[in-house]
Amino acid sequence: MSPTALALVLVSVCMHAGWNVLGKRNTPSLGAFVLAYGAGGVVMLPLLVLGPSLMALPASFWGWLVLSGLCQMIYMGGLAWAYARGEVSVLYPIARALPVVLVPLVSIALLGSRVLDAWDGLGMALVVAGALCLPLSHPEARRFSTYGTPAMGFALMAAAGTVGYSLIDKQALGLMQSVGHSGLSAGAVFMVLQAVMTLTWALPLLALLPAERRRLPVLRQQGLPMLVTTGLMMTCTYGLVLMAMALTDEVSYVVALRQLSIPVGVLMGVLWLKEPASTAKTLGTLVMLAGLVMVAL
Repeated sequence: MSPTALALVLVSVCMHAGWNVLGKRNTPSLGAFVLAYGAGGVVMLPLLVLGPSLMALPASFWGWLVLSGLCQMIYMGGLAWAYARGEVSVLYPIARALPVVLVPLVSIALLGSRVLDAWDGLGMALVVAGALCLPLSHPEARRFSTYGTPAMGFALMAAAGTVGYSLIDKQALGLMQSVGHSGLSAGAVFMVLQAVMTLTWALPLLALLPAERRRLPVLRQQGLPMLVTTGLMMTCTYGLVLMAMALTDEVSYVVALRQLSIPVGVLMGVLWLKEPASTAKTLGTLVMLAGLVMVAL
């Protein structure tokens, strides 16, 4: 990775952990996440003037954009519904860690990406092992049923969404660069388009789900400034990652390095939300961090 791409991802890491913890604190729901994300995208609509005209983009780009918005909605729904049922310091690392393994495997199988070496494989194994340690905060939790809860299921749903949009967005960014976008302009424009597309996918679902409709008054009570602030954090966070993807040949490295937000998120959950700081949680986080360093370097 280039130094610029590395710096972009590291800034994104801190912002990503921040909006996740903020979302957990402020009554997590699909509506809260997608409305904030969409609001951030609307505020940043002026960025669409960067680079070549949108009319220059091929039809295939718009197909990738539609699929990307769907995957983002799946990711945000899984994340919100998981946080509503469990600790962010457990669920956030799991949702973030599994794509480190899944993205390279899918990339190799479907996109003909290069085969990762033995050190990459070992690092990914450590990431998964560390994630499995996180829920084991007390002896009674050391059984298989610990991993079969609804919260874990929704965390897996969020991980699946991450895999989808990570691979799709790399293809879309490549098409943008093929018509003259720089890595920076492609990332900035796509993050706005993706936020709007995610909101477009989510609005019908919000209208259909009674639990989500009941939470909408709570969002009004929090106020528009909080919604927009969270949304700007969300859009800018992933916009920085998109720019890094455009500057990096192997998307798996970007996905892996993003997981440095895991120890940051765990620390925020423990210190800010007062979640338990168990030995298993600490050990799991350190093991995951070791694996991430191996993959990233």
